[in-house]
Amino acid sequence: MEQKYTFIDICQQDFDGIEIPIIQRDYAQGREREEKKRNRFLDDLYKAVNSEGINLDFIYGSEAGEEDKKKKLIPLDGQQRLTTLFLLHWYAAKHENITPDQWEALRKFSYATRISARRFCEQLLVFVPDFTTERYLSEQIRNEVWYAIAWDNDPTVDAMLRMLDAIHFTFKDYPHLWKALVVDRKITFYFKELEDMGVTDDIYIKMNSRGKLLTDFEHFKAEFMEAIGDKNFNRKIDIDWTNLLWLYRGSNNIIDEEFLNYFHYLTDLIRIKSDDDMSNQKDYFEMIPFYRDNKNNIDFLERAFDCWKDIDIDEFFNSYLSARDYQPNRVKVYDWKCNLFKDCCQNYTGVGTRGNFGFNKMLMLYAFIVWRTKGTDINDIDFVRRIRIIRNLVWNSTDEIRLDRMKALLEEVERIVLKGTPTEEDKDFNARQKREEIEKIAWYNENPQLTEKLFELEDHWTLFGSIAAVGLEKPENFNRFIALFDKDLLLVSKALLTYGDYSQTYNDKRYRLIASHNYRTWQEMLHPSQHRKEFEKTKDIIAQLLAELNGDISIENLENCIQSFLNNESTPKDWRYYFIKYGSILWYAENGLYYQEEQ
Repeated sequence: MEQKYTFIDICQQDFDGIEIPIIQRDYAQGREREEKKRNRFLDDLYKAVNSEGINLDFIYGSEAGEEDKKKKLIPLDGQQRLTTLFLLHWYAAKHENITPDQWEALRKFSYATRISARRFCEQLLVFVPDFTTERYLSEQIRNEVWYAIAWDNDPTVDAMLRMLDAIHFTFKDYPHLWKALVVDRKITFYFKELEDMGVTDDIYIKMNSRGKLLTDFEHFKAEFMEAIGDKNFNRKIDIDWTNLLWLYRGSNNIIDEEFLNYFHYLTDLIRIKSDDDMSNQKDYFEMIPFYRDNKNNIDFLERAFDCWKDIDIDEFFNSYLSARDYQPNRVKVYDWKCNLFKDCCQNYTGVGTRGNFGFNKMLMLYAFIVWRTKGTDINDIDFVRRIRIIRNLVWNSTDEIRLDRMKALLEEVERIVLKGTPTEEDKDFNARQKREEIEKIAWYNENPQLTEKLFELEDHWTLFGSIAAVGLEKPENFNRFIALFDKDLLLVSKALLTYGDYSQTYNDKRYRLIASHNYRTWQEMLHPSQHRKEFEKTKDIIAQLLAELNGDISIENLENCIQSFLNNESTPKDWRYYFIKYGSILWYAENGLYYQEEQ
């Protein structure tokens, strides 16, 4: 059973004091912007001394000193908690007039990150504050002759002063704080030596490189560990998952933000599934109750982290997704980063926020998590086909992918991954696209030799998985379509106009869409929309052109088609004729929209 230590145990009995190593960052719990977390931590300590107490979990570190003598504790992880405990013990000793021989052990706390911080701690121990005045402790200390003005620029000293004010505000009416801390041992922690854990110096560097966000993470981790009551998680967070995330650390060499972003994503999935009010944004601490006494949520969190262990994550995603070009046995995600896990860790900021990891990516990453945690019996080939279906649905459900549908969307994603087919229900993804996916499954089961041709068509930059503009009836048009739309788009527009009016009318009948040189106008036009009419007309005219060219899709043939139309005396001199002859008209409408006067 692990031994519990109090702060005084470390300073006086079991060790020869505490020395914060120079590699450690500044004391952060007292920073101005940390008020909410600072108050929460102090409130927890206040409740602890008024009840059965609290254990602050593990302090990791090393021992330093001469052989056969007591050694100092050199904390690797936990210096924030230790510094707060030092200040709390100082406050209790001064506030209750404890004799110096009882608090002498506090002198063995040394803050070596900066000389100014160390000198401040030394001077603080001999300072006697006036608790009868309403002046802040920080104000009294700053007015002392020994206080150097330059210390105002030391972030550790500044944070300590702010923490002392907060401690006084919280504990000023508590009568026997020193007894609660020292005699009753109300606040304890465990100490784990690195050598006992079999970790390397590399881990030491990793865990000491967290920088500014460590304060948030330490507070969060302590509260989270208390909520779930599983010490195994502590090792996972500090070692297993630190190793997992280390490759994705930021320029500041910390992984806390990446961890919390992924934790945020997973918790939002849990909240959505449990019908929680997602309009109410929660901070990381407010997410912890979703795991307290909830084994299902804890298991999901653990599996969703562990599923990325012991694999090359970049290589994993690159095996199933491609960014720009069509690749056999992979699914194109266009301008997305293939490594969705990394993208989430770096960019997820919550549901409904303006970030780079929105609903679409939430669904795609969830598909991989489902496969890695629930569908391990599904082989690579089957999964690639299923993630392709999900990609097609995600890219073609712009109107349907929204917060009020997310629960149903997640359920549908899970079903597709595990079962291989979408449902026909109209409560999640776009119903038309779902019907298309069901039809394609039946089609490529009957035409396995043409499956990759279909997938290549789906991945074309104009279609994003929706082949409604081409159809399944004439598979010979798959390659023809790709060849046509890889040509100059203005030339394609003119050639199509020779076969008819391929424009589509918006529902208000005032605007018409005529795609031309701007690739985005074709991406819009080649996808059916409830906001536009005449899609089938566009599809038919494309099919006519492909049939007429009979597979010989060359620039020369397209130009010949245009010249034949213009030179034919029977060609009516209507708007199509002038749009074709004077291509600048098409070029001028950048967004492809034309206003038409009512007749």
